[in-house]
Amino acid sequence: MADSWDVYVAFCQRRGSDPLHWMLLLANPGSLHCTWYHVVGGPTKDRDYERKIQAGKRMDSFGISRKQYIGSIAASEINKVKSAVVAVPVQDCQRWIVEVLAVLERKRLVPSGTSVHYYNQMELSRLGKLEDGWVLLSGSSDDSD
Repeated sequence: MADSWDVYVAFCQRRGSDPLHWMLLLANPGSLHCTWYHVVGGPTKDRDYERKIQAGKRMDSFGISRKQYIGSIAASEINKVKSAVVAVPVQDCQRWIVEVLAVLERKRLVPSGTSVHYYNQMELSRLGKLEDGWVLLSGSSDDSD
């Protein structure tokens, strides 16, 4: 087992006009495989959000357009990452990643300012959840005031 894990934020291939799908990746340095931490589902899939933890996935998956290296975490700290991933409520993948990064910052596992950096890259979702379903939020280019 490796002494450390490299941490990345991955940006998946764009699908239509949907916001980019973001994932957290953890990999042993130099490995071709990693674990994907992400949230799937939501309004664009017409189903509830679901947290996914998928080990043994490819670092160079065709579904990933690019990834950004965040830092390295000691292998002895890996359970802190898993607890952060489980503790953050499921929601839009970009917001979820930002909140997971904020937890990891508080645990001093990623550099200070990481969550703000990614918060500033978030794309606005045009859908919101109501008690009885999904609704288009204001802010689309078709809105007129």
